Amino acid sequence: MTNYRFSEGAAIVFGGSGGLGTGIVDLLSKSGTDVAFTYFKNKEAAETNLKTIEENGKNGYFESVDLLNVSTVENFSNSAKEKFGRIHSVISATGPLIHLAPILNSKPEDFYNTLDTDIKGFYHVLRSVVPILRDGGGGSITALTTAAIHKYISTDGLSSIPKAGVQHLCTAISREEGHNGIRANCVAVGLIAVGLSQEIDSPPGGILDQWMQQVPLGRAGAPEELFDTVVFLASENAGYISGQSLPVDGGYSA
Repeated sequence: MTNYRFSEGAAIVFGGSGGLGTGIVDLLSKSGTDVAFTYFKNKEAAETNLKTIEENGKNGYFESVDLLNVSTVENFSNSAKEKFGRIHSVISATGPLIHLAPILNSKPEDFYNTLDTDIKGFYHVLRSVVPILRDGGGGSITALTTAAIHKYISTDGLSSIPKAGVQHLCTAISREEGHNGIRANCVAVGLIAVGLSQEIDSPPGGILDQWMQQVPLGRAGAPEELFDTVVFLASENAGYISGQSLPVDGGYSA
């Protein structure tokens, strides 16, 4: 395992009980940092994550957080700071399950919900954590987005459009908060053998096959390949990287 460097304090992972968040939480704690994380409904997964953190020799903390409730988000972030003293990195691994369809065939309520969860939710995260990072002398923010931002695939608009907003929010923070020692980056996730991509209902010849045909490496990414990238960008190893969107997609968006 790469020796990722983290300063004193803890990491926060929003969406830490999901398929991607779970692996990120595990690798962070294996890398030697305490971890605070959120879940929405799956408390059992959160409790399993906490045990994993403790088995890795670190301290963990979790709460159920609705990203659309700004007070709940702020209370969690402040509680994490109070518990661990300092927050050095924040990772957003949240996002609703996407129903693939032509964008104008999407139900208005699905479109609105995805926009709210992705853009408003991440905005609430930023409002809650940036002051904490400032107070701690800086740190990193890493958001998981989608490779569809860089190369659009038919019927994936409900994913790419809101996540493009998340990417631009990261860009804004990287420009506005760099002088406070705060970095902000995105990881544009391609086809990974874990997480939401495994829940897509796609028949033979469907969207997943179309995507795979355009991946130069000819395979889905291993979960560890994504987790390593996310934790690298969050760590001090990436101390001079900010304002970037790094695709982890096997060359799909090249």
